[in-house]
Amino acid sequence: MCAIVFGGIAPHPPILVPEVGGERAAEVAATAGGLEALGRELAEARPEALLLVSPHGAGHRHAMGILTAGTSSGSFISWGVPGLEFFYENDLVLVEALMEDTERDGIPLGPIGEDGYDLDWGVLVPMYFLGQAVQGLPLTPLTYSGLPLSAHLAFGRAIQRAAARLDRRVALIASGDLSHRLLPGAPAGYDPMGRVFDEKLVEALKAYDREAVMGLDPHLVARAGECGLRSIIILLGALEGLQVEPKVLSYEGPFGVGYLVASFRIRADVEVR
Repeated sequence: MCAIVFGGIAPHPPILVPEVGGERAAEVAATAGGLEALGRELAEARPEALLLVSPHGAGHRHAMGILTAGTSSGSFISWGVPGLEFFYENDLVLVEALMEDTERDGIPLGPIGEDGYDLDWGVLVPMYFLGQAVQGLPLTPLTYSGLPLSAHLAFGRAIQRAAARLDRRVALIASGDLSHRLLPGAPAGYDPMGRVFDEKLVEALKAYDREAVMGLDPHLVARAGECGLRSIIILLGALEGLQVEPKVLSYEGPFGVGYLVASFRIRADVEVR
């Protein structure tokens, strides 16, 4: 039975894209290398569909979001690169299955685009790297919500069940940056607990310790100023019950924001209940 065949965590600073960052892209070379490695591992998993959770899409406060339009597109024109454009088909069969499973389980899920969709940088930056490895793969953008972390974990479980019910090989990428407060002068200001948050989260993911991720002190999370935790928790829900091999491919924070790239290979399928 096919279900989730690969998972990944990808940061999304536009400066990573050489056409945007120019010479400064060299300052995040480790992250770019990590994303290129993530793309290779993604391709090796041979997915038939790709889901990507972005913190910066057209989300809902009280519901998860899913693209219901047939296509999505975007460009880096806002960053001064008008010719760098992307276009993706959506997997509407997978969308319908996921909407059915979430409705059955009482998980709020709403559309984020019904007549096309403009992709945000939380999708475009990871796909700049990953899309080169899986050209032609349908992409379904997702967004998270302001609901409790437990709801995001449940949403991930529903993703796994929908993929298994369709017998579809699905990969899920959690887009998100870690603390935005690592250094004086960081975009969200400096807080010494930002680095503590990043260290705790990275170590928990290395150990594939879902309880440690779910149990992070809410005050620590708030002080970190992150945007990736809920994306990651959705991913952990989607991987639940599978035999997972986690690998941190890179981590750095040169601009005061934590950039983590990690892969989650599925070693073997297990029965999904």
